[in-house]
Amino acid sequence: MRDHLSANEGAPARSRFPLLIRAWPPVTSLLLVALLAAVASRPYRSFDTYFHLRFGSEFRDTWSLRHPGHVTSAASNDWAPTQWLPQVVVSWIAERSEGALALVLATLLAGFAGAVYLYLRSRTRPGTAMTLTLAVVVGCLPYLTGRPQVLSYLFLVGVLASWDLARRTGRAPWWLVPLGWVWAMSHGMWVLGVAASLVLAVGVCWQQRASRPHDRLMPRALRLLAVPAGMLGAACLTPVGPRLVGAVLQVGSRSEHFAEWAAPELLTLGAAPVTLLLALAVLLTIRRDRVEPYDVALLGLGVLFSIYSQRTLPLALVVLAAVVAGELGRLRRRTGGRTGGHPGAQPGSQPGSGELTFVGVLAAAVVVVAGLLPLRDVPASEIEPFADVLADLPARSVVLTDRATGAVLLWTDQDLDVPIHGYGDVYTDAELEAYDDLARLEPGWKRTLERLGAQVALLPEDDRVAAALQDHGWQVVRTSDDLVYLVAPPAGG
Repeated sequence: MRDHLSANEGAPARSRFPLLIRAWPPVTSLLLVALLAAVASRPYRSFDTYFHLRFGSEFRDTWSLRHPGHVTSAASNDWAPTQWLPQVVVSWIAERSEGALALVLATLLAGFAGAVYLYLRSRTRPGTAMTLTLAVVVGCLPYLTGRPQVLSYLFLVGVLASWDLARRTGRAPWWLVPLGWVWAMSHGMWVLGVAASLVLAVGVCWQQRASRPHDRLMPRALRLLAVPAGMLGAACLTPVGPRLVGAVLQVGSRSEHFAEWAAPELLTLGAAPVTLLLALAVLLTIRRDRVEPYDVALLGLGVLFSIYSQRTLPLALVVLAAVVAGELGRLRRRTGGRTGGHPGAQPGSQPGSGELTFVGVLAAAVVVVAGLLPLRDVPASEIEPFADVLADLPARSVVLTDRATGAVLLWTDQDLDVPIHGYGDVYTDAELEAYDDLARLEPGWKRTLERLGAQVALLPEDDRVAAALQDHGWQVVRTSDDLVYLVAPPAGG
């Protein structure tokens, strides 16, 4: 009996639920495909998509990247474009096929989910990686729209995976420099990619301090730290030039005007995936006897993204999922895999060709299914009941709107002057304050209205400005289920 026990000592125990263990990854995979395809069928659900399309069209037409123009007479800021590359590409595609934008978004979403899975898979087992990928995607749902920010989520995964590799090999990930160049032309969060690279490079250097001779450590550290410096330098070498850095730094001054840059409220249902991953990451990390410097840097990065702003929550989800995956993978290795699982699929092992093929097939399925689904939640359809009255307006007529409606009109009615549309970079701080005061009917809103010179307005029917305009003699000409079209009283009336 003792011999029998000795022969089996250290062998992985059989799972109590072997069928569930094997079925969980494919079931979760199918759920992800359905979820991502459904999201991709709504590429216009964020009104911001429309002003990105308009700006891309202007860049392809007359605007200069060094000195872009304005789509409205109500904006005067000397601004620098931070996401012109996807704007140009996507506007060209949308002009040829409205539905093609769903395929573009499906491709980006499939790439993002696939990259997250493969990154997490390098840290833990397939079932855990798939579960965490689902948690990341669910947490990112409010942010997965037709905006260029999805590229930032994808690029961040590349940054994290590259520094994981650098941690194992000690070699500098120089390919992040050209990635930083492309990122700086794609979205303003490129600077967070530089910051993440700097934090993780310091983590790698710190960790190697104990295992490398001092005379060899300094040159290696300088090479690693040169990567984030190179990414910053590459951003300054884009067609926009060094002005790009100043444009990103100005975001802080405008955060009070845009909710997505406000500090997040983590104790809400929408932020639950971030909060749960944050708590799990901290608990799993502090229970270890010895935490390596790189893991401290990665956890710190996740915490900072969690508390910085609403807009960085998707970045926090990816980083925190990586921390959790690493800790669970480390725990499984320490316990010898006693919880069962797929034979041959070791915690943190690189996926084989079969697994890579499966991920590729799932990504392709997202694109195919999204292409078969009809477009949903298209805000431009809300403008259609007013198409004729808008078309009858003289060119450059000023139309007062809220941010959402204004963004749509920038794309659907490009001959009009739409003063309020939500792309904050083109406004000065004083202009943003004045237009916010107008929306809130704060003192001075009438002067702002007179300065804009609007003679017509297209606003949500329950908007407080629409009610105030009617109180001041504006006439309702047409209404729909969501919007109301008003005309100013005759001069002197």
